[in-house]
Amino acid sequence: MQMNTLAPYKRFVCGLTTACLLFSMLPISIGSAYTAAHAESLATFPTGISAVISSTLNKPTAKQPTTAAELLKYEAQQAHQAARCAWPALDKLWPGLQFQSRIMLLTNGEQTYEITTEGYKLVDPSHPGLPLDLYFDHQYEKLEWNGKQASAIFVDKDKPLQERFEPHTSTPSSFMTTTHEMFHFYDQPSWPLEDGTQYGSRSSIYPAESKPRIQRAMLFQSLYKAYSEPQASDKYLGHAAYWHEQYKQDNATEYKSSIYFDIIEGTATYVEKMADVYGAFKRSATTEQIRTYLSKQYADVIKTEFVTFDSESYILGSLSALLLDAMHKDWKHSATKGHNPIELLLNGITPLPQPVDEQIKSDIEATIGKLNAERAISLEPLKKGLDDKQIPLLLIPREIKRGVFSTRGFITLKGYEQGSVIMNMTTKFTTNTGDLELTERSMLRKYTTVETQEGDYLITPLPEGEYVRAGDTLTFKQNGLKGTVKVKAVKYDGREAFIVLP
Repeated sequence: MQMNTLAPYKRFVCGLTTACLLFSMLPISIGSAYTAAHAESLATFPTGISAVISSTLNKPTAKQPTTAAELLKYEAQQAHQAARCAWPALDKLWPGLQFQSRIMLLTNGEQTYEITTEGYKLVDPSHPGLPLDLYFDHQYEKLEWNGKQASAIFVDKDKPLQERFEPHTSTPSSFMTTTHEMFHFYDQPSWPLEDGTQYGSRSSIYPAESKPRIQRAMLFQSLYKAYSEPQASDKYLGHAAYWHEQYKQDNATEYKSSIYFDIIEGTATYVEKMADVYGAFKRSATTEQIRTYLSKQYADVIKTEFVTFDSESYILGSLSALLLDAMHKDWKHSATKGHNPIELLLNGITPLPQPVDEQIKSDIEATIGKLNAERAISLEPLKKGLDDKQIPLLLIPREIKRGVFSTRGFITLKGYEQGSVIMNMTTKFTTNTGDLELTERSMLRKYTTVETQEGDYLITPLPEGEYVRAGDTLTFKQNGLKGTVKVKAVKYDGREAFIVLP
């Protein structure tokens, strides 16, 4: 199963929801009674759906949810409130979207809620769609549920209330992520991309370089000022055009890869942000309300955390989309045709040179230096083993059954650009002979041809002492490898190698 985790841009948002914000979002009892303000919604709730209407502006009550069941129920309630307002508004904002007909499933592994624009309900444990194949916090998956498009997300049952909500908002982060991923799952697959766009690889080069990160951080600073200070937007957009051109000229290969993520992740984050806005303002908001509300969120972006181009895309692409909206540009159709929001925004704007912010420069250089030092601990032994043709390799084919996995990121290792490294991978493979467990072990993923098989492999060197061989069986007990599997000995790239058998 593919590992899906919290969208990377969220790493750049500082802090947790404040206590005062949370205390304004209080649970109300489930029942059939409604306030007069919401009487118009009564007829829309189908039988079996708990019709709970609440406001994030409710006054505090004495009791906050504390048990796993109470926390999940409250989060489902708040997710429904967000969906009720936001999803119909998104369908109007971007023609062709169909969020109103979709279903969100929220689970903690013990209970699961079905959430729609019409209400929410606890799913019967005997439902044939349960249990969901989800195991860790903010893991999600695409699925069909009762014949409709759906997305499920897992929340840790012990996760504190304040950690379930985004900073500067009363919207559950599970709802934000679900909306983001639904846009990926159901709305973007048909989009073409501009000629020259390189698909798919999120890998960043090791050792990392600071120059492109500084250029993209300066681009963000210029875009943010153009958005938050509209009276001076012409100047700041000129600066943005300058830094974007510098980035394109100095980093041609990375730039081609970044286009894909600027489009795909930038627009999905824009949709997510607008869902938050529509939830907060009950379906509609003025340009100025949107600007004020979202400026606070982008203000929390830490520019020294600009360490990979794909993570930057969430921020830069969405902020460019918001600027296009603020300038009343008709851009969404162009985006669906594969055009980058950053390029659409800056097209025709004369670059205005600007000196680099020395504080940003020094901070990012320090961050990249520290990052390279940390990565070296894992990557240098891997590279040394890959370079030494006397050391055999373990090849794990794609078809070997694997559980969910965690990683610290994807890296392109110099000298092995035809593949990518999955940093500090943790997972478990299952074969007929036994399980093979990986714990914090970096693996090279590479598509290649060997004499006996073509396939997509996870590759790791096997220095002497890391394994015991008994005929066609290998046993591992150290350095992040544990288990016993059957293998087939082959020659791979002129060296000894072992392919794990199913």
